[in-house]
Amino acid sequence: MTNVRQLGPTGLETWIRTYGASASPGLDAVCAQKDAHTSLLYWFTDLDLAISEARQTGKPILSLRLLGRLDEELSCANSRFFRKLLYPDPRINQVLRQDFVLHWESVRPVPKVTLDFGNGRRIERTLTGNSAHLVLDPSGRIVDALPGLVSRDAFLELLAQARAFARADRRALPRLHAQAGTRRTPPPVASPSRAVAASRIAPTKHLVEMPLLRAVSVDPVDADTAQNHELHRRIHEAFAAGAEWAGLAGFVEWMYAELFQMPLGDPALGLDVPDPFEPPAPVRLEA
Repeated sequence: MTNVRQLGPTGLETWIRTYGASASPGLDAVCAQKDAHTSLLYWFTDLDLAISEARQTGKPILSLRLLGRLDEELSCANSRFFRKLLYPDPRINQVLRQDFVLHWESVRPVPKVTLDFGNGRRIERTLTGNSAHLVLDPSGRIVDALPGLVSRDAFLELLAQARAFARADRRALPRLHAQAGTRRTPPPVASPSRAVAASRIAPTKHLVEMPLLRAVSVDPVDADTAQNHELHRRIHEAFAAGAEWAGLAGFVEWMYAELFQMPLGDPALGLDVPDPFEPPAPVRLEA
């Protein structure tokens, strides 16, 4: 199995011819993706190898950056939606397979929380996290980034745009980003879940409950699409203004700190807020 994976995308073809495409730990290991049978995509986990493949094929690289790992069940929520909603879609799957070299890299472990319902039932969920598909030209240089989760149709459009950016003369990139940044998507009106609506009635209680409610509530994909289009617009603005980063790692740090509001250097990713139920300090009486 290890030798098959080392063959790259042709190794996946060899596995399928030999063992079939049904769900198996072996197939997941070859693809480096949990539930790989749903999309049958080969993911590089070594960026240098991905760049080598891109140079040989002339394809741009779609480099997923995520909290957790794509080959584990409990990676960040966005990446789990990618696996279930985007990658298996026939139209998207064909574009990913034919037009891109795929790569993923974990930026840090994903925070997890255990919910105890008090009746013997416990579930584990990820608590926060965001991910993005970086777009690199065949030489491994950043040309765009697609933040967060968007709808299938929106993702297809963004992939087509990303492919064009990767093929364009780098001197034309600022102009292309400036043009793309003028397109606006009106935000949809999304109804909050009953738990979120109930929490909002009491502002103080809402402040305590909201981080967890975000973790267990599923926002409509359309709402995510509108929000992430706005984040993408800020990426367009940065490229259009000629922003420079300290390499690919510098861009990722900027994206998580400025767009996602979760600096990767923060050990708690902003989750270490004071407990409002912590007993107050004892009163000291002066003699």
